[in-house]
Amino acid sequence: MRLLIISLDAAFEEDASFLLSLPNLGALADRGVFCQRMQTIYPSLTYPVHTSLLTGCYPDKHGIGHNEKYAPNLPANKRPWHWDAQEIQAETLHQAAWRAGREVASILWPVSGHNPAVHYNFPEVHALPGENQTAKVLRYGSFWWLLQSELKYGRTREGINQPHLDRFAALLAQKLVEKQYNPHPPKEKAPSVAPSLRQQRMHMPDVLTLHLTDLDVVRHQQGTHTEETRAALVRLDQHIGHLMRALEEVGVLDNTVVAVVSDHGHADVSRVVALDSWLRAQGLPARAQTLGCGAYIRCERGDYHAVTEALLQHQEELRIAQVYTRRQLRQMHAPTDIQLAVEAQEGVEFVDDLEAPPHRATHGFGPEHPASQCLLWMAGPPFLRGARLRAAHVVDIAPTLAHAVRLELPQAQGRILYEAFQSEVEGKPWPSKPL
Repeated sequence: MRLLIISLDAAFEEDASFLLSLPNLGALADRGVFCQRMQTIYPSLTYPVHTSLLTGCYPDKHGIGHNEKYAPNLPANKRPWHWDAQEIQAETLHQAAWRAGREVASILWPVSGHNPAVHYNFPEVHALPGENQTAKVLRYGSFWWLLQSELKYGRTREGINQPHLDRFAALLAQKLVEKQYNPHPPKEKAPSVAPSLRQQRMHMPDVLTLHLTDLDVVRHQQGTHTEETRAALVRLDQHIGHLMRALEEVGVLDNTVVAVVSDHGHADVSRVVALDSWLRAQGLPARAQTLGCGAYIRCERGDYHAVTEALLQHQEELRIAQVYTRRQLRQMHAPTDIQLAVEAQEGVEFVDDLEAPPHRATHGFGPEHPASQCLLWMAGPPFLRGARLRAAHVVDIAPTLAHAVRLELPQAQGRILYEAFQSEVEGKPWPSKPL
């Protein structure tokens, strides 16, 4: 059983009705299970959530608590991100598949650089000032495959700009799906093909993960619900359609589990607050690390209570809707090194630099916020057809998909969504309940 996971970055509950009206995602919901209220983790940032999607663990266990590494003294454009897969402290689906002897591919998946478990790896990394984007991708990913892909299909994109990057990423995924090898080639072709190539394992990878970011970029730049947003949703549906047709054309659709997931939503922004600058102006021993519509507060010298009191006293001035205490953060499984966090009022974004171009929409809310309710499609032989799940959680996805394709992921903190499975497949019992 093969596994294809597609991430629609920034799709959420409010998009559900429109996405279900589109031809490909609507058809996928009909042939599998769909959930329009999948709860995400805290913080609702791309890199922590995608790590949870692959591990089934919360940030306090897998160790990725932000997109960026904490570097308060560096300008925003010079801060390194969590690009390296070695930073993840829990086993991923990539590693579980590799351990089981299966072939793995990953395209634009966050925190996937330098991953020895991935045979075809196009990691999501971006160049810092003074770095070359192409060279960095080649260094972090599968050098020869990426070089060949760039030469063949690089014309389809413009650097890392959207929607060209998604078009390039989806095309690479499609080409991997189409990579089928006939073990018995026609005799007339045999002399022209080297024996080593004829015998090479050349099929679609057993596990393929694809991250599409077009929608997230559009929402940050244009707002949560705009004509540009709707056009981006249509493009996502088209990419999925191309992949589904490729699966069907090579004859593996009926033996493939297809999961489409999202990580967070967005809320429109009309005002920004430079929280870190305020902390320094007040002389408080603390630094803020923005989460968009939230922020981590890192207290120095053990002055947790003093900083908490100051934030509560100036809560309205700073447009703070919620102060998350150390106890609350532990309950939400936030990163273990975070003592304090805040969430902004509606329409407010916390920023590091007032000079930076403001977002029109952003994310980073707590798990209960409406913009934190994500989407989930799962289809394939093990799953019910046309079913609707009332609720799920991001950490449930990895153990559920591992169960579906017979992989072991013992460290996962989420549960297997047994209610999504058929009782039998092709007349054979399927373990839809714990054995």
